[in-house]
Amino acid sequence: MCVPGQLSKRQSALLSAALRHIRDAEHLGAPEQPHTSPDQAYHLAGFGPECARKATLANRWSDKPLGHTMGRPADPLLEFALALDPTAARYNPLDWGTRYPALSTWDPQCRYEATGTRTRQEVELLLGEASRAVQEILAALWADGRLPDGSFEARRAP
Repeated sequence: MCVPGQLSKRQSALLSAALRHIRDAEHLGAPEQPHTSPDQAYHLAGFGPECARKATLANRWSDKPLGHTMGRPADPLLEFALALDPTAARYNPLDWGTRYPALSTWDPQCRYEATGTRTRQEVELLLGEASRAVQEILAALWADGRLPDGSFEARRAP
């Protein structure tokens, strides 16, 4: 059961996934790692903000129609979802094309690109924007007291 005002289990799971996608992208994109994959880092980085944005919406009906789309293609549906869920508007999920230009051009179809397509600079730019978008949402949810205690503490693999 969700405490009033706190995120539902589904919202918490989406936010957890957002943080995991960012962390995994950072690991795969770090040049000091023995096994890097800039292309996979680029691919994963875009999923973080997409999951975080969905975590702000109380109604789950919009998950599939929103899909993994960022920027202008998703904005009309997102505006409609926000009209039905005005609390989510507090987390500023619109107009990401202006605030995050690299993120707004990300497309999940990049997973089919040839290895070596993405440069380290592209990855760093996208990952920086993706990380900022997720952290801004996380910080606002925390400030509003909507995160269950201890739910997003740093977890490390053994």
